[in-house]
Amino acid sequence: MYIFAQIIGIAALCCAVCSFQQNNHKKILFFQILSGLLFTIHFTLISATLGGVLNFFGMLRSIVFYNKDKKWAEGSKWLYIFSGIFIITGILFWEGPISLFPMVSMVISTICFWVTNPKKVRLLMLPASPLWMVYNLINKSIGGFLTETFVLCSVIIGMIRFDRKA
Repeated sequence: MYIFAQIIGIAALCCAVCSFQQNNHKKILFFQILSGLLFTIHFTLISATLGGVLNFFGMLRSIVFYNKDKKWAEGSKWLYIFSGIFIITGILFWEGPISLFPMVSMVISTICFWVTNPKKVRLLMLPASPLWMVYNLINKSIGGFLTETFVLCSVIIGMIRFDRKA
């Protein structure tokens, strides 16, 4: 089961890395939805419950933000709703002080994915990855740790490819 869980984590890694190589907000979010689904499964299988629940809500957040041009998904209320959900989830599934790392990262990424400018999305994602890296190391999530390493590299590559020209 451990190897299967790590394979799912690697598949999630591929989706996450692809998301930051997109130059379109909806494409970024599409790959984030897939990544969130796969990481929900991955963290659940490795018994990192907080990581699984946070990724589930992260996937829902990406779905809402993907549809933010629709009436039901518009408005800044979603920033506050999901930030609140991530904080409450961190408290309810508290695993000790380490819970603060992914919880804060999810709040940062909520702000990040609300922004529609891909350049700003990449810039705001920079501090979120190191927070998840610590959680992933402690929970022995190979896919999660590699994801954050590659996401950080991918964000920087995306910045070089798209943002320095702007």
